Amino acid sequence: MSIRSAIMEGAAPACPVRSAKSIAFQEAWAEIPKSALIPDKADFRPERLKTFLNDIYLVELHEEAERRVLFRLAGQSVRDGLGIEMRGLNYVDFVPPEHREASGISMRKMFGPVPCGRWVRKEIVHSDGFRERIELTQMPMTDMASGCWLVIGIVEGFGENHAHAAADNGQFRFESLDAEHFIDIGAGLPE
Repeated sequence: MSIRSAIMEGAAPACPVRSAKSIAFQEAWAEIPKSALIPDKADFRPERLKTFLNDIYLVELHEEAERRVLFRLAGQSVRDGLGIEMRGLNYVDFVPPEHREASGISMRKMFGPVPCGRWVRKEIVHSDGFRERIELTQMPMTDMASGCWLVIGIVEGFGENHAHAAADNGQFRFESLDAEHFIDIGAGLPE
């Protein structure tokens, strides 16, 4: 299993250690039937990932900034950790304004000439200033019926105390912690 960092300005290039759950999610994703390197949504069955359903999310990628990364679903721990239902919301709306123009664009690399997965750490900054570190493991999926690119992933790191999220009323933001790391899914790693 290979992983390569995409260096972000000011970020350390070394890859932190991925959790056993992150690796297990990648392995479960690899078991989805597929005719190419990236599985199609039609071949996906939620029961194949039942261990991860509380932590899972699915986003749809688009070119337009106002709907660049739309949440299609989010598991219970994601909804509890953020304090809101994410379905239909745009991830870009939850990043600092100075990063919105480029936010989510690197996810498209997962569908490039060298398809790959992605692992990244973020911080949720709640409206009261409380910071919560999370880790995202993301894998590509297509929706041939609609022509959309989808990213299915899991979130790790939400604590048990959701008081900060409940008080946010949707006023949190995602901030990048360090470099994103690409995961080899059988085609190598993008440069």
